[in-house]
Amino acid sequence: MADQTATIRFSEETKPAYDASHGTPHAMVRRVVEFELPRGTARLEQTDYGHPGRYNPWEQRHIDPKLQPKTPLLLAAAEAVAALID
Repeated sequence: MADQTATIRFSEETKPAYDASHGTPHAMVRRVVEFELPRGTARLEQTDYGHPGRYNPWEQRHIDPKLQPKTPLLLAAAEAVAALID
């Protein structure tokens, strides 16, 4: 049987006000969830850009072609992982 290992990584960073990555007068939080799955990898990102403390929807940064049909599940999983961290 093939290896069925899955790895999920969550990271969160706060960029200061007027940082070169966003330039707004407020600090910005950036969250990243990375999935390493038997069929490939996926990376999703979420920020509170534009309204501090209220997160924007998850955005796809990379999803391997074999995982693309599972995009709604990956988005739901990213939301669940973030809820577990909060």
